[in-house]
Amino acid sequence: MTKKIDAKGMNTREINTTIKKVIEKNNSSDRARAVGLNENIRIFIENDVGDLVGALNNGATITVKGRADRYVADGMTAGEVIIYGDTDEGAGTGMCGGTLVIRGNSGNTLGQLLKGGTIVVGGNVGDLVGSFMITGIIIIGGNAGKQLGSSMIGGVIYIRGSYESLSNNVKKTSPSEEEKLYLKMLFTKYQLDIDPNLFEKIVTIENMFR
Repeated sequence: MTKKIDAKGMNTREINTTIKKVIEKNNSSDRARAVGLNENIRIFIENDVGDLVGALNNGATITVKGRADRYVADGMTAGEVIIYGDTDEGAGTGMCGGTLVIRGNSGNTLGQLLKGGTIVVGGNVGDLVGSFMITGIIIIGGNAGKQLGSSMIGGVIYIRGSYESLSNNVKKTSPSEEEKLYLKMLFTKYQLDIDPNLFEKIVTIENMFR
């Protein structure tokens, strides 16, 4: 099922209510609700949206042709959330799977507590990106703020630009040719004009020597 929603003038509650009505009309399953959307659903949202868009997504493809506020794709386990504009703080918090693509910039604490999945940001990000992340991938096409990789436990951060500071438990290294091919594949798929050869790789000091 594919549904296009014009979110102009709608708050977060109204957007979620609209999505829920569409799903209930087309799917009688109790599992179909405004969060935890299943793999059979494609949602296109025009204009800007509020907090928690794509939270607990479990397989749907959600595309927002605008910007989004806080905690985009919070707790997502599968599927895709694609934001054409910027996002505020906390995008990708606690993700366990799926792919979050932010074509613009993102705020502080992107990917905190990341447990799996992939986050791609075309532009710049704020402070404390990847804080306490356990596994998964964060890709930053622009610059980052302070304490990149703060208290990072595992996973990988790729960054093309500069950063104000690194956490003291992480180090930078160079991506392998295989990793560059993976980055190129993602950029091609999501139509991001970014050179995969310009990235540094950030890992924990412990993982660097494994």
